[in-house]
Amino acid sequence: MEDKGLIVKYDVRKVDTGELVNNCFVLRPDKDEAAFTALKAYAEKTTNEELRKDINQWLDSILAEKTKELKAFAIGPDRYEVVVGYDRESVVEWYKQQTGISEADFAEYDVDEYPMDKPVQIDARNGMGREIITLREYISDVKDFPCLAWFMD
Repeated sequence: MEDKGLIVKYDVRKVDTGELVNNCFVLRPDKDEAAFTALKAYAEKTTNEELRKDINQWLDSILAEKTKELKAFAIGPDRYEVVVGYDRESVVEWYKQQTGISEADFAEYDVDEYPMDKPVQIDARNGMGREIITLREYISDVKDFPCLAWFMD
C-alpha cells in the first residue's frame, strides 16, 4: 500500500445532528499500531476518568483479540529464553536485534515452539514461593510484542 500522507478517508458526522465535522482525524487502533499507541497515550493524559476507562477497555478488547494468535518460541543453545510474538520470523529477528547476537553465533541456537497454554511452575511474581501459570496468563498485561517472557534451563 502506498503511503499517501494526510488525506480525507472518512466523513465524520455528529450523531445527534448528522452535521459534518471538519478538521478531525480518524484512528483505527484495530488496524494500525500507531493509532493504538496514540490512543493509549491519550488515555494516560486525559483528565476525563470515564473516557480513560472506556478507551482502556476498548484497547484491552483489541489486544485480547490480537493475542489469541500469539505464539511462543524457546530460543537458545542450552538455557532457553521464551519469546512471545506473532510468528517465528519476526520473533527471531527481534531476538537477534535485542541480544546483538551475530549470525554465526545464532547458528548454534535452537528455536522451538513453546506452548502458550500449558501450566508451568515458576517463581511467584510476588517473590514468595512458586506459582503455576500458563504463558498466556503470564503475559496477559503485555501490550507490545515480541516480548521476552521468561527463561528456562
